[in-house]
Formats: sequence, structure tokens, C-alpha cells
Amino acid sequence: MAALVNVKGLRKSFGDLNILNGIDLEVKAGEVVSIIGPSGSGKTTILRCINLLERPDGGRIEVDGQVLCQDGPDGRIRFASKGEIRKIREEVGMVFQRFNLFPHMTALENVMEAPMAVKGMDKASAKARALELLDSVGLSHRADHYPLQMSGGQQQRVAIARALAMEPRVMLFDEVTSAVDPELAGEILLVMKRLAEEGMTMIVVTHEMGFAADVADRVLFIDHGRVVEEGTAPQVLGAPREERTRAFLKAVLERAPMAEEDGDDDLVDDRDIGEPSWGADPLTAGTSSDTDTIARLQSEVEELRRRLAQSESPSGGDG
Repeated sequence: MAALVNVKGLRKSFGDLNILNGIDLEVKAGEVVSIIGPSGSGKTTILRCINLLERPDGGRIEVDGQVLCQDGPDGRIRFASKGEIRKIREEVGMVFQRFNLFPHMTALENVMEAPMAVKGMDKASAKARALELLDSVGLSHRADHYPLQMSGGQQQRVAIARALAMEPRVMLFDEVTSAVDPELAGEILLVMKRLAEEGMTMIVVTHEMGFAADVADRVLFIDHGRVVEEGTAPQVLGAPREERTRAFLKAVLERAPMAEEDGDDDLVDDRDIGEPSWGADPLTAGTSSDTDTIARLQSEVEELRRRLAQSESPSGGDG
């Protein structure tokens, strides 16, 4: 199967600072690829280059068979026309660290805006589609609320619905849980997991190792703008071959809270304290889905700790 996203030799610098040094990335339709690595390693820049929010200095980017940019015979990078780039961008949805919702628009209006402005969809159709998407992320009851009337987790879910409104072939997620309280991250990760199960092609920059282990088909570890290690999630996260990958995972997993340290009951209690302001959430109301998601991810982290320790032992080998 041909790659839906194909990146070859991607290079990007900001002044004298080299951010990306020849990144290769292939993502097939329906595949979930997680990109992990230390802060400043170039993870976000990869995503921003894929839809040309940042213009690369060199390399080739192809999405669904359409070339956004590539090196010319003279070694200088050439870009597709503005019209071609605009068309390709419609196939690539992106959800940012910060929600970037329009503060003067309701949740419904935020989701309706792009299909009407970019695709020329009529208002009635855009509204119907937006309501479907808000319902799919558990927020139909917040359709008429403004961003400041919603929790961080709810705002991020509106941002996901907004990106899906353009019916993209690929979704890019850039540390989407980093700007919300840890106890609200589960509701976002639950929506992303459902998208993966529905076959959405996803490239996910994350520090949520439990999520990567649970959902990703492949994992790339990036450091200093280079791919240090690539493989299946069990291999890269549980039995990494490269010492730099081991060191990174050890540091990240040691910082990750253990279930018995914070306690699932504390997460539920903290969430309940905020409910009078935001109201009950249909995504999790009457169920334990959100708490179960957090518990499962904590379990994945515990398993990764165990496997990483085992792979470092003399009898564990490198897997």
C-alpha cells in the first residue's frame, strides 16, 4: 500500500539553528504514528512542515499523491502553487497544543466556520454536520457555549471536531493534552482512540507514553532533528535498541505518575469539583469511560516501566 503521507529528507533551520536534519517519514492510510522525543527536538516542526505552516528548507513532502514541495535540480526547494497547497491542506487537519478556538464564536460556530468559508458549504448543512461532530466528541450539550464557558478538555475536543469538519484524510495532533489539567486529558485521549479505531490516519506528537503504547502502530523517536529509532510501539517503547531512546524513556516514565501515587479516586474527585461550572459531560456521564481510560494508560506506563527495566537487565537483552 502506498504511503498517504511521504516525507523524505526534510530539512528546516531557523537562522543558524538546525531544527530538522533529513527526516524521513511514511504513513499509510489508517495508520497511527506517534512521534516522541525531548522538547526542542523538532517534533512540532515536522507537523507544521507537513501542511506548510512552516516552509521547509529542503526535502520532499507528498500527501495523498500530491507533492507539496521537493528539491529542484539546482538544489533549491520548489513548492506547489498556492491553489494546490490550499487543496492539499483541506485533506490535512491539525489540532494544536493550544486550542486556538475563536473566542467570540460558540462551539457550534467554531466547527461550522471552515466548511462554510473554505468549502462553500451552506449554513444549514454546516450546522447539521457540526452538531454531529460535537455529538461524536460528547459536546452536543455545549454547542451554544463560548470557549471561556468550557473546560480545557472540552475546548480541545471542540478543536478536534473543528478539524474533522473539513473531512481530512490525515489528522495531525501536536501535544494536544499538554495545555489541560492531567485529570482532563483522559477525555481527549478517549476521543483520539475512537478516531484511531474508526480508521483515521493520525500523526501524533505526544509525551503520553501510555497512549502511544495503546494506540500507535509505529513510534518514531526524534532527537536533534533526526530519527534516532523507529519501529512498532512495543519495540520502541518496551525494548528500545538505541541507548539514547532508553535514556529518554527512562526519564519520561520516571516522571509519569503511578496509579497508587495520585490515585484514581483523586482524579474523579478533582473532576467533580469542576463540574458545577461546566456541567455533566455526556462523553463520560453515567459511565467510567474517562476513568477507565486514565487507568488503562497508567497500566500501560507501568508495563512500559517493567519492560524497559527488563530490557536493561543482563538477561533481558535488547529485544
